[in-house]
Amino acid sequence: MKQTLLFIAIIVSHLSVIAQSKSAASTEMNVDLPDETEEASLVNKGSIQLETALLLNRYRQEASSAIGQALLRIGVSDRVELRALLEEGKNRDTYFDQTVQSTMPLGIGSKISLVKDHSWLPDMTFIGQLCLPLTSKSSGQREHWSPLLLMAFENKLSPKWKLEYNAGGQQEIFSTQWVWLANGSLHYHISDPLEVFLEYYAQYGVGKSGHNNVGGGLTYQLGNNIQVYLSAGSSVGYHEPNQFAAGGIAFRLP
Repeated sequence: MKQTLLFIAIIVSHLSVIAQSKSAASTEMNVDLPDETEEASLVNKGSIQLETALLLNRYRQEASSAIGQALLRIGVSDRVELRALLEEGKNRDTYFDQTVQSTMPLGIGSKISLVKDHSWLPDMTFIGQLCLPLTSKSSGQREHWSPLLLMAFENKLSPKWKLEYNAGGQQEIFSTQWVWLANGSLHYHISDPLEVFLEYYAQYGVGKSGHNNVGGGLTYQLGNNIQVYLSAGSSVGYHEPNQFAAGGIAFRLP
């Protein structure tokens, strides 16, 4: 019996060492889709990352929407990333009209790192994106390119904690009006693969009350190149309230 217990203890010890070795060897994936706050981090030079999600929204008066999201990110250099975004599904136009989670049906853009690993400044990245009218459902929708201009910031508070926040503006989808965006999320690494976050995100228009939202979620990295994530949230004090839940998976090559 003692020999059996000793053998089991040795096996468990070896498995623990192997797990720690794999964890140490893996590199963290910087994924934008789990929360509404854009990360200041870029994908590595030469890497291609595909992030996908299914987003379910419930509204007070309108029928619910189910939106598939896909974000393709390509690391061009240490400072530049190219990206393409697709959001399409059931009751798509209601989703764009009544939520802050929406961005654009089909868009292309880039992220440009401005400050990285400074001694006291936060990481800073500029994000620019344009809506392509290829998925427009009417001639009126095809008239709008809806540019998005955003600054993303990140403060590494400790090895476990980080704070991300955004500020910028976007021309509304299918409209000439501009809105101002403010997002923020606080992340905590429970372990190397598991992270949880809380977030606030809002949209402000001229002559309109702010559309404020709160949410949260978790991410789990499987190995070196796959991450899964879940999130949920709700509008707060808004005259057209909505709630959402989302889940997805991201892949990185190489």
